[in-house]
Amino acid sequence: MLGTLSPAVSLTAHAAPTLSNPAETEANFEAALSAYNAGRFTEALRLSQTAANLGSTDAAVMAGYILRYGKAGQTDMKAARRLYEKAAFKGHPDALVALGEMGIREQAGLTKTDAVSYLTRASDAGRTDAMRALSDLYRTGQGVSSNTEESQRLLTKASQSFDSDATKRLGDSLFETDPKTALTHYETAARAGNIEAAYIAGVMYAENFKIRPNSDRSAKLLRQAAEGGHASAMADYGLLVYQGYGANKSMDAAAEWFRKSAVGGDAEGQFLYAFTLAKGEGVTQNLEDAYYWVLKSGESAVDEYDADKRTLRERLEANVDPSALARARARL
Repeated sequence: MLGTLSPAVSLTAHAAPTLSNPAETEANFEAALSAYNAGRFTEALRLSQTAANLGSTDAAVMAGYILRYGKAGQTDMKAARRLYEKAAFKGHPDALVALGEMGIREQAGLTKTDAVSYLTRASDAGRTDAMRALSDLYRTGQGVSSNTEESQRLLTKASQSFDSDATKRLGDSLFETDPKTALTHYETAARAGNIEAAYIAGVMYAENFKIRPNSDRSAKLLRQAAEGGHASAMADYGLLVYQGYGANKSMDAAAEWFRKSAVGGDAEGQFLYAFTLAKGEGVTQNLEDAYYWVLKSGESAVDEYDADKRTLRERLEANVDPSALARARARL
């Protein structure tokens, strides 16, 4: 419905259910939904509360969502909880997941034990997001006794229901102990469009993770993640393009990937873009911008990498007009 979870409906503390016919209830909910989609959240709250009083669980979810996230101005977690519980009583899966999330955060008096109860019901109803959240609780022993087998079972169940996030998490859980199987899960998730999984798999094929290096697979997966907007993948794929490793060598294309990564906030991409700007490779040389981006990249906690950054920074400071360096610093 609205966002990742359907909104929950909220009733005032003194409101009592009202008898009505289904057509009237549906009309109120449709009017509430129309107001919500138009951004008229105060009106949507009023209408959805009315529909919830008339018995609509979808409207209860909507009103609860509006109150939970303060869409109409202020949050009211307790009222949101009451509305979600009204819908959850009739088994509404969105309400069950919402109450589970609130329990995990211990909001409105709910506990992690409550979260386990609500998420179990949502999981049994087929909600894969509930399976993932419940898996985390079993893995960490929050609200329930720690149970690694149950945690893995829930992730597997969600993965088999074509939840790429669950498949990626299966890879995460095996990364240290069984990287080959982890890679299989990452590639499966990548085929389903999970860009984080594509990035990890691409790195695994490029580096020594007990996996036979494969430049073509690495480049294909990193490109998928880069084109999906993953800033770190943009830097790594740009480097493959720069080197001609599994991809057509192109200074221009590499510089553009470095630029996108830098703008996206990746520290490696910022340094690589600074490097290409300083050398004028694939982009017009601009020493002031190069200095700005190398400063922006900060420290990486990797000695060799930071040494390269210091070298570039010091060379720029020794050879660039001080006024240009001052302008670059001012931009930070």
